[in-house]
Amino acid sequence: MDFFQFIGYIRQFNADVAIIGAAVWGLSLLARKTLLKNVKKRKLITFLPFLLGVLLYTVYAAICDGAATDWAAALNAGITCGSLATVIEVVYGQFLHDDSKDVRVACVQAMLSGWAQLSDEQAQELVQAVEQADEEEAKAAIAAYTGDPAAETLYPMLKKTLALSDE
Repeated sequence: MDFFQFIGYIRQFNADVAIIGAAVWGLSLLARKTLLKNVKKRKLITFLPFLLGVLLYTVYAAICDGAATDWAAALNAGITCGSLATVIEVVYGQFLHDDSKDVRVACVQAMLSGWAQLSDEQAQELVQAVEQADEEEAKAAIAAYTGDPAAETLYPMLKKTLALSDE
């Protein structure tokens, strides 16, 4: 993914999701470099962008919409912000290391790094399972690396992240 594809990718979102997603990426990066520098459980760090995305977008929606906030839509947009932050992190890492790896494969490897170190081939198979298989088959493929409870939680986040990184 080159710079212009990345800009086109960012422009497809509403401005609020793009700005909050970028803020989530920055806050996640800052937290990992400072507060969470010594955290041994990489699994927890996987969820950080999604938690921050939901938190920031929910606060934003509550401020803008007040009592009329559609909380389900705010939750969905918050997860989208976390997915965007994950894609930005992967693309940023690729620019630093001049890596030409498929962004979707790199996203899968980054998101599951707390459970298993996937090879490019394993990550590609998981990408195909999430994109092409039904939900239960995809969760089973994720569970092979993470365990059943984690697969239930990771599936919607991984599906949304792959959908975003595909464009």
